[in-house]
Amino acid sequence: MQSRFMRIFALLAVLSLIATACGGDDTADTTTTQPAAASTTAAPADDMATEVSIAVVFAGVKEEPWYATMLEALERIKGESPNGLTVSYEWFESIAYADGERVIGELAASDKYDIILGHSLFGESVAAVKDQYPEILFAFSGSGNEGLGGNAYWIDAYTHEAAYLTGIAAGMMTESNVISAVAAFPFPNVNLPLNAYIAGAESVNPDVEVQVTYIESWFDPTTAKESAIAQIAAGADIIYAERLGPFEAAAENDGVYAFGHFSDQAVLSPDVVLTSTLARWDPAMTTLIDAWYAHVTDGTPYDGPMERILFLMADGGTDLAAMSDLIPADVQAAITEARDKILSGELDVPRNDAPIE
Repeated sequence: MQSRFMRIFALLAVLSLIATACGGDDTADTTTTQPAAASTTAAPADDMATEVSIAVVFAGVKEEPWYATMLEALERIKGESPNGLTVSYEWFESIAYADGERVIGELAASDKYDIILGHSLFGESVAAVKDQYPEILFAFSGSGNEGLGGNAYWIDAYTHEAAYLTGIAAGMMTESNVISAVAAFPFPNVNLPLNAYIAGAESVNPDVEVQVTYIESWFDPTTAKESAIAQIAAGADIIYAERLGPFEAAAENDGVYAFGHFSDQAVLSPDVVLTSTLARWDPAMTTLIDAWYAHVTDGTPYDGPMERILFLMADGGTDLAAMSDLIPADVQAAITEARDKILSGELDVPRNDAPIE
């Protein structure tokens, strides 16, 4: 079993499109519209800024999709050269939150990085360091943080709209009228897509029953698989895999399918995965790079809002991966129609971050 998991992790690492190497949560539902007061510190203008160096701190391993999708976004941005810049990045994985202040402080003191991002619950670590390095742009992501303003930016990409679309597929395709989800912790950022998945299923099938299991870990494929096996035994035939692990359980049971989460995971189990929600951090990272560029070239003060800067489907912050041919044509049509309504604003998917009992 372990070797089989290692093959899966290696394959996911290839998908991450990584070219350089080194080495959650309380949710506010507001999208920033009014920035906080600007920082009084302005950098000397540097019209010749040609490159930006980014450090990313991960609490977990890069194979976990939450982190892998950030690296995928940085690799895409690297190829796009925003503002004509050469973009370079390094990541530091498996950094405990208790060590966040020390690690982020050391990265800042190294004078190697223009932007330092704590990718998850590193808001407090950034708060302890940011004022000592006013020329560095700091950022943190996900729920469980608080806005800091000035040279600290809080970014997020919600996947609940795409998860709603997977729910439509689940509600229309289930043969048992029992669907399920295997997730990490009952944190707001985890609960948002789970509740949207359920809402999407109930929108097309009011008789559907839903089972949700929290494995109490951010990365434990073995436990996730065992949870999926138990759900299948209880009648579930479609599983939302918020964590890695359930695909193998589904593959061992005919007529059971699954959805991936955060990244396109179809290649991991093409006979099982119907589609995946996608977290796309590109617009968030471009926003940070633009703020840094304006600061160093025009002397524009950093102006991090006190609320999170949130990116939804219409902003390019999330989407649905290509749908498998396993999804019938009428179901694909229903999903496409709902997606179009989300993009146009006609369909507003509720942001429900309550734990599922």
